[in-house]
Amino acid sequence: MMTFKKSEADWAVEIMMRKQEAMFYSDLINEIADMMVKNKDTATLTSIYTRINLDNRLVYQGEGFWFYDTNRLSRPRV
Repeated sequence: MMTFKKSEADWAVEIMMRKQEAMFYSDLINEIADMMVKNKDTATLTSIYTRINLDNRLVYQGEGFWFYDTNRLSRPRV
């Protein structure tokens, strides 16, 4: 049986689905680090930010806020 390890973006989606609102990036990456039991040094937080930046389910809203776009998850592929 394969086990699935949640990525930083998976944690971001879970957190934002629970909160149901956009989050300021530093609050989001700090909460992800807490959920993943990672250090909060600059390199780790930068890595988390980079990984959420690359995931197309998460959308930068502007002014430092991110949100989870449920429409991106359910769109059929063409």
